Amino acid sequence: MENTSEKKYLTFIQKVGYGVGDLGSNYCWTFVASFIMIYCTNTLGIRSGVIGVIMMLSKFLDGVSDVIMGRIIDRTKSKMGKARFWYALSAFPVAFFTFLLFNVPSGFTKNTQYVYIFIAYTLMGVVFYTMSNIAYSSLTALVTKNQKERVQLGSYRYIFAGLAVILIGTFTSDLVEYFGGGQHGWTIVSLIYSLICFVFLFIPVLAVKELSDSELMESGNETEKENKIGFIESVMLLFKNKYFIMLLVWYLVMYLASGVTSGLGIYYTTYKLNNAGLLGTLSMVGMIPAMIILLFVPQLTEKFGIRRVSIWGAVFGIAGGILALIGGNTEFCFIAIVIGLVGKSAGTAPMRGGVNALIAAADDYSALKFGKRVTGMMYSCSSVGLKVGTGFGTAVTGILLEFAKFNGTTEAQSAFTVSVINYGYILAVVIPSVVTLLVLVFLNVEKENKRMRELGKK
Repeated sequence: MENTSEKKYLTFIQKVGYGVGDLGSNYCWTFVASFIMIYCTNTLGIRSGVIGVIMMLSKFLDGVSDVIMGRIIDRTKSKMGKARFWYALSAFPVAFFTFLLFNVPSGFTKNTQYVYIFIAYTLMGVVFYTMSNIAYSSLTALVTKNQKERVQLGSYRYIFAGLAVILIGTFTSDLVEYFGGGQHGWTIVSLIYSLICFVFLFIPVLAVKELSDSELMESGNETEKENKIGFIESVMLLFKNKYFIMLLVWYLVMYLASGVTSGLGIYYTTYKLNNAGLLGTLSMVGMIPAMIILLFVPQLTEKFGIRRVSIWGAVFGIAGGILALIGGNTEFCFIAIVIGLVGKSAGTAPMRGGVNALIAAADDYSALKFGKRVTGMMYSCSSVGLKVGTGFGTAVTGILLEFAKFNGTTEAQSAFTVSVINYGYILAVVIPSVVTLLVLVFLNVEKENKRMRELGKK
């Protein structure tokens, strides 16, 4: 039998077809994370602290919905497979509720607007984005068993996610103004983005197919009982897996920081750098280094391992972050933040590219150590981290702006307000590399799996 770590399961077109799904995903998630706050404060006249609380309340539901969705995927049997069916089903609702979020009826009272935003945000994030993101991430383990291909899938999706972040950061503000500004501008832009979101979310459904259950179970020495264990036991199995906990913590911190940089970005460029147009520049600086590095991540991780390459990257990212902190409040603040963003982008790229493969390895660890596999629930860490982390990041943004006494109805802000925005943004750039290094020190799942397989052969 051909070694599953060497057998090729996917063509280049399939890998790209899978990756573009994250472009569609980000035309929902990054758009909301980056612009919902300024839409609410500057167009609707809603206080930032209120929006922060609304986002935080919604996030309390997210952790539960992610685990439940993972369990549903694990128990699903359909002609389209376990995850692909749910991924296809979620594409339209994700796009639709993204559109609704940026079209709050002006005739509503403020309290009714709060309820509208909470319901739309919860349905988009807690229900349908959960369905989409967990299913999409789970496909990494269900369409190939080749470790290098799993890393490649992670790299491709991050490259396309980065492209979306750059395009959204560069053109959104100008597009809103081009289409008339105010509510009309947001309506047209959200319609265009929702259509892009739907089209690109659906492409992976056509590009890849899941492997059969019998082929997925040919994983070496592990005895898999995925659909024979109850929900509570499945949850306990997750939290008995130390690598799942490490990856969950990494995702939460990474995306909390990402939520803050996305939410504060437009405020940072407008009030600290005095040029809102620089948001696109910072978006590019924050993504292009990672996109370049990711082209080489599969080859580097194949030679040196995901963990070692990611540690090298994290150290590089920390060095850039230190320079950003030193120069962040000087006349060279723009250069300092550029250095920090380059460090963060390039430094966390190996981990971002390899994390789906590491989750698959954590799932293998459960199968090897406990004889049970819960793939869908294992991938809930990516969705919990993304949605809860980003959501809390957006909430933290709102709370920071409230603390800073930001006033969206005036052009000039106080020195104290600008200082809070400045250091909030810089710290959110620095923290991801530090946490990545701390997690990687203990994340030796590949080595542990190899050890257990060798023991199993004996």
